[in-house]
Amino acid sequence: MATKKLDTSITDTQARRFLDEAGERDTLWCDKVTGLHLIKLKKGGSWRYRYQDTLGKRHVATVGRYPAMKPQQAAERALAWRHEGADVLADKARERQEAAQAAALAEHRTLRAYLEGPYQRYQDRKRAGGETLAIIKNNFRDYLDRDMASLTRADIREWQQTREAEGRAHTTLKRAFGALKTMLRHATRQDPPLLEEIPLERVTLEAPTDTERAETLSAERAEERRPLTPEEIQGLHDGLAALAEERRAERRSSRAHGKPHLPDLDGVAYPHWFVPFAYCSLYTGLRPGDVYSLTWTELNLTFGRLVKVPQKTRHHPDPAKITLDLPEAPLAIMREWWKQQGKPDKGLVFPSPVTGRQLDKQAHSRPWARVKRLGGLPEELKFYSLRHHFISTLVTHGVPLLTVAKLAGHKSVAMIESHYGHLCPTTARDAIAAFGETVTRRQSG
Repeated sequence: MATKKLDTSITDTQARRFLDEAGERDTLWCDKVTGLHLIKLKKGGSWRYRYQDTLGKRHVATVGRYPAMKPQQAAERALAWRHEGADVLADKARERQEAAQAAALAEHRTLRAYLEGPYQRYQDRKRAGGETLAIIKNNFRDYLDRDMASLTRADIREWQQTREAEGRAHTTLKRAFGALKTMLRHATRQDPPLLEEIPLERVTLEAPTDTERAETLSAERAEERRPLTPEEIQGLHDGLAALAEERRAERRSSRAHGKPHLPDLDGVAYPHWFVPFAYCSLYTGLRPGDVYSLTWTELNLTFGRLVKVPQKTRHHPDPAKITLDLPEAPLAIMREWWKQQGKPDKGLVFPSPVTGRQLDKQAHSRPWARVKRLGGLPEELKFYSLRHHFISTLVTHGVPLLTVAKLAGHKSVAMIESHYGHLCPTTARDAIAAFGETVTRRQSG
């Protein structure tokens, strides 16, 4: 293989000999690359490149140190500058200036600087702003002096692993990370923007462990299994009434604007099927699926009794059966709905107004969301909470758990004890105390 021809007249051997024999500041010029030369220093040598700028002024730029940079490398760099017509010193000065500006911006753009400056001023105008600042500062204390633009997915992975090792719950980490990303978005909306883009926008936390996920789900379900508050009950009534009136108003508008053939709803007790549907769920504690499949045969209005085999256990060899005597209030509601439906003796209690068949299992979702808004109910309140209210209220009022289980459609008390036992923690203690009273010897007068 042929050896590549050197771009410089100075060989490595010549360079070493020159530095050994020459005096300090002596120069060895290259005959092939105009301006390239090697200068002797106290320690080693330095490649230099002499050139003229566009104004004809001469400059000398350092190419590199010898022997770290060999002759051919020095020649290639000098030739590149020459072919580009580069003003090397001016470029280097510009690079230094840009580097200094970048360093100043990075210092101004640290997490700490922004958190204690623009973002604190922004949060000071909000009621809970101090809490948000504390969450970010306490959770990301090891990153406070980092340039926000330099934060990466790897940083967040390391942060999550460290915090989890400290025992932090996934929900806590998720909240903190969400607060950080919100702050980074705020930095992109400055004028001019402090960040051109959000560095962690597409980064998500790793999923919680199976154990933590199960514990979190269990805790969330425990919070859901409670009686509704008096305010929530009132909000439910108000929301259902408002939904009915809203539907009546819509029908009046339709009849007045080209659709007089539509039935008048002002004289109808329940202009929307969801109103009696919700009351049926509230008073009976039935699962939504069991209300959808409820028939007039199962709901005997003559005797005021509901007898229902839950859909969930229908396929069992010995399925559970709910037998429930309806109080007067829900009985009156269902009788009025029965009349409104034409007094049927069979078929679905809540058929689809369009097809007459069973409603879709999520048909209640949209009207339920509307009722919550109209009644001022919490957005996170689930429709299933009506069943939780039914069971929880019976438990808190001391109804025997086996009775509660049967009314809820369970054959044993296991599920009730497991999921609602926290509502009657003193039951056993009270029972023993009551028993003690029956056998305690009375002191004679």
